[in-house]
Amino acid sequence: MTHDDLVAHCLTKPGAFVDHPWGEGHTVVKVGGKIFCFLGEASDAPGFAAKNTRDGIQEWRSRYPDHIGTGPYLNKELWSRIDLGSAGGPDDDEVRELIDDSYDLIVASLPKSRRP
Repeated sequence: MTHDDLVAHCLTKPGAFVDHPWGEGHTVVKVGGKIFCFLGEASDAPGFAAKNTRDGIQEWRSRYPDHIGTGPYLNKELWSRIDLGSAGGPDDDEVRELIDDSYDLIVASLPKSRRP
């Protein structure tokens, strides 16, 4: 998936919007004011960071040890950096699943008044 594909999928989620909290080179997608997907720049190495449960993190990292790992500046127990720049990583359906899970976790953590 390309950067644009990732953004497009994120924006299919209710209430999702693109933001650049640290400048134009740092694309994130938020819901209810909270980030659920870190995308970086289109010119960055293909990939993104997403949130998951501790069990989910362990499962994904064991399945794709060369493609899913810790992300800089993020809670290493709840967020993973997913590398899409080399063969053998998660396929498009799995990428969408990772984004969907991250979105669901963030929405569940929002106060009801801020949920879409």
